[in-house]
Amino acid sequence: MLKELTRADWLRILDIPEQKIPAVLILRGTRNLGSQYQAILPFFSDIFEVGSPNGIFEDVLIGEIRSHSVGFACVYGASMASEIVHVFGKLGTRAVILTGNCGALADDLSAGDLFVAERAFCGEGAAQYYKPNGQWVTATKELLGSRVFAELGPPGLRRGAMYTTAALLAEGMEDLQAWFAQGFAAVDMETATAYAVAESFGMDRLAVHYVFDNPRRREHLLLTDADKDKRRAQADAMMKEITLGLAVELSDKYAAE
Repeated sequence: MLKELTRADWLRILDIPEQKIPAVLILRGTRNLGSQYQAILPFFSDIFEVGSPNGIFEDVLIGEIRSHSVGFACVYGASMASEIVHVFGKLGTRAVILTGNCGALADDLSAGDLFVAERAFCGEGAAQYYKPNGQWVTATKELLGSRVFAELGPPGLRRGAMYTTAALLAEGMEDLQAWFAQGFAAVDMETATAYAVAESFGMDRLAVHYVFDNPRRREHLLLTDADKDKRRAQADAMMKEITLGLAVELSDKYAAE
């Protein structure tokens, strides 16, 4: 069945030219799949849109950034994240960089801050099929020390543990307080999944998010104001610059190996 599909199978199914297989995949975790996909297009050239005969994949591309082939996909939640990382892992992509937004749990994180998930807890249900032993997954240490972070990362860039859940609207204050008490700085819906699947394929991995809100301070996604919107937009732009720069840095590194 699907698990047994090989690299050759996926190349044929998706009609991807072998020379276009990217060394790096960028995932955007978002509910707004179409709009975020359109927003990233100006950053790429020579775009190849990845699809399939039955339309199972949408909002996925392979394009050029500074003469490097880089993959990009919009995903929402564990199922979509696992599928895209799985396919690119089968194709031989070397690294996955996850971006998007997260909810803050730590007291010192606010809307518009940038957060890097050094490790993540699999609370979403999909990771278990790729990591049957244990529920913790980690970022690749070498990526945490990349040149791009040193040059572009803001002074207040926060690192810590992410809790990945599968049911956004089921989060209650009791859950948030419990996760905070266990040492989690933020919560999202894709990080642990992406890390677990990437780990199973031997891929490097890292997640960079901007904070949308801090629900422990009663600041949830249904509330907004102009100042927070401005901070989020600035953080989103910086997050894109960092992740695109990291994709190029990694592509250079893998090409030189």
